[in-house]
Amino acid sequence: MKTKKNLLKKKSKSFYFASIFLSSENFNNCAVLYSFCRQIDDIADNKNYNKQKRLNSILKSIKNINNPNCKLDESIKILISSNIIDKDCLMELVKGVLLDTKKKIHLSNMASLINYAYFVAGTVGIMMAKVLSNTHPYSYRYAVDLGIAMQLTNIIRDIIEDARIGRVYLPKSWIKITPKKILNRTVNTERDINKTTKKIYNLAEVYYKSAFKGIAFLPFKSRFAILLALNIYRQIGKKIIKKKYTNLIKRETVHTYEKIFCCIKVCIIFLFNINVHIKKFKHDNSLHAMIQADTFLKKKIYEKK
Repeated sequence: MKTKKNLLKKKSKSFYFASIFLSSENFNNCAVLYSFCRQIDDIADNKNYNKQKRLNSILKSIKNINNPNCKLDESIKILISSNIIDKDCLMELVKGVLLDTKKKIHLSNMASLINYAYFVAGTVGIMMAKVLSNTHPYSYRYAVDLGIAMQLTNIIRDIIEDARIGRVYLPKSWIKITPKKILNRTVNTERDINKTTKKIYNLAEVYYKSAFKGIAFLPFKSRFAILLALNIYRQIGKKIIKKKYTNLIKRETVHTYEKIFCCIKVCIIFLFNINVHIKKFKHDNSLHAMIQADTFLKKKIYEKK
């Protein structure tokens, strides 16, 4: 468990900073889930030609979780067997990460962008909500929105890093570009990338605002931590736009002093904004209209009242 906590601290500094406000049990379970997510991400990002085979093997193990020969980490098996996370949701996450193993990655349109963000991050939002003892099915709609928002932030933050490994997550219908053009960009190309960055940033803001409405569904002890995580991660996109598209120069991060400032801001919101503590069953379902009908979200979450 200590290794998993250290991995969270090293690889996800923003969430680790927020997670210190969680209870010990919730923090440990979050670390287990994050460790699994990191494991499959690392497989997909590896240059090893067996990565599809390895991810499919993990997918098979999740499907056959009760098989004595199942090779999944015991910690994640406990979360599944205890019904803390749903194995169907976990399988969707792996299927989403499998998309990253294709030789060429270039999403065709906004629907493809939203679906990709749902599979690799919206699913994590659902599982994280359950890990934090949030048992109201309606609230998972907002959890999906937080996952999607954070993934959209990742996409604009990592444009250069992704291009270096042959990936483009900017929708073709918004910009026709290749990894090579991104890395060897002209002034005109840079202008077009900036326009697309702004569009994705604006889209992320819509999902962050929706996710904020779902904070009240979380248990009181978890509410502050997730509100803080939302605000810290949101700050990445804001910095990129405010500093005139630094995502094409460096990988933007949130410094410690900025996290402390966010913490103070969140304290004020938590104490004086009553909306943080009032459950509202007013999710904008149009935010999920583009997500595939056969997903865990549509088949399992939307059918529950």
